[in-house]
Amino acid sequence: MLKSFATNRSGNFGMIAALLSVPLFGAAAMAVDYVNAASHRASIQNAVDAAVLAAAASGMKTEAEMRVVAEKALLGNVDEDMRNTVDINGFAVTADGQVTMSVTGKLPSTFARIFNLDVLKVGVNAQAQRPGGQTIEIALVLDNTYSMVGKKLTDLKLAANELIKTFEGVADLDVKIAVVPFSRYVNVGTQYRNQSWLQVDPDSSTTKNVCRKTKPLISKSGCYRETTSGMNDGVPTTGSREVCSSYTYGPEETVCWDSTSNVTWRGCVGSRDAPFDINDTRPDRRIPGLMNQNCSAPLLTLTDDFTAVRNSIKSMVAQNETYIPAGVMWGWRVLSPQVPFTEGEAYSKDVRKFMIVMTDGSNTLSPSYPYHNGRDGTYADQLMIKACNNAKLESIEIFTVGVDVPNASTREGLVSCASNPKNAIAISDSAKLGLAFKGIANEILSIRLTM
Repeated sequence: MLKSFATNRSGNFGMIAALLSVPLFGAAAMAVDYVNAASHRASIQNAVDAAVLAAAASGMKTEAEMRVVAEKALLGNVDEDMRNTVDINGFAVTADGQVTMSVTGKLPSTFARIFNLDVLKVGVNAQAQRPGGQTIEIALVLDNTYSMVGKKLTDLKLAANELIKTFEGVADLDVKIAVVPFSRYVNVGTQYRNQSWLQVDPDSSTTKNVCRKTKPLISKSGCYRETTSGMNDGVPTTGSREVCSSYTYGPEETVCWDSTSNVTWRGCVGSRDAPFDINDTRPDRRIPGLMNQNCSAPLLTLTDDFTAVRNSIKSMVAQNETYIPAGVMWGWRVLSPQVPFTEGEAYSKDVRKFMIVMTDGSNTLSPSYPYHNGRDGTYADQLMIKACNNAKLESIEIFTVGVDVPNASTREGLVSCASNPKNAIAISDSAKLGLAFKGIANEILSIRLTM
């Protein structure tokens, strides 16, 4: 009987199941407490985030004053029954304006107490940057093409000046602004002519005697003025010319005169060959200066002299057609710490770099390196997006502002160019530029979590 009992296994499954149920029950119990703790931690994290943001934005001068603000915000953002369960472990404000807070939250356990865990603890940290604690660099990349003539350019100048005024009103803010007007080309300024990063031919003037055969006009009749029409940067233009029904010419004669040809560099620059046209690399691949070209007012490199910034904006004149990638690339270059310019600080978490690209039109031109004489607007849109994406890889935050842009490809390109969809602003009237620029300024100045 004993032998048969010993070999009887009919009840083993029940015994094993009973033994296994203990750790399984414990794991399930711990899972419940883990979920509760995770939810508790998320609630406290949100409250601590709000606390450091409130302290950073408070305008208080001392750490003690900011701690009072943070504690009030912390307790105001947790449920009443949780207020006695949170402890502030640390609060600090660094010299460069970083506000840091660490908090521990306590949560009574539900099932974990069977393992002698009566209270679960969760720790959270948050950090925010005060507005004056970082260096801010801004490149204003502004459309100066012919389609901006008149009211649009006036509205743009007013909006840009209001943006400057916003930053002037913030105490202890280290901000520098650059201005990059663009049209067909960008004007870097003739003062850089002999720099190693630029390839410019010497100015020249040649005079030679030219002769040609011609028949002098004796008389004309049946003349009237004819209206002509055309397009300039997508804008319809009109003109007039004289048309006559009859012309009378004298006998053929040879006429000679001295003809002078001047070749001058006015500061206009074209594009390097691909792929360097959309990259801020290889400074040894020099940028081509273009002779006898007209372009926008000269760019202004980063400066904290706001009078100089205003004067640069005041000097802007609308002319020529649109090639936005040129503006983007020079906006990037004025922010870059490497050549061609030296005003931009090194890329780091302590330096925030922004580019604001404003245009009212589609890309009407594309590159025919080094010139921008092509007519493939879609290709230009693609280059614009690639240039923006490359700049964003350097942590440059890009805002775009499109004013009644007629072409869908360019409109979509401006959205892709921006750092995120909310940074892409589309407006129908240049009168709204002031509000758009004000919103961008406020976004730049907003307090941000940094941890």
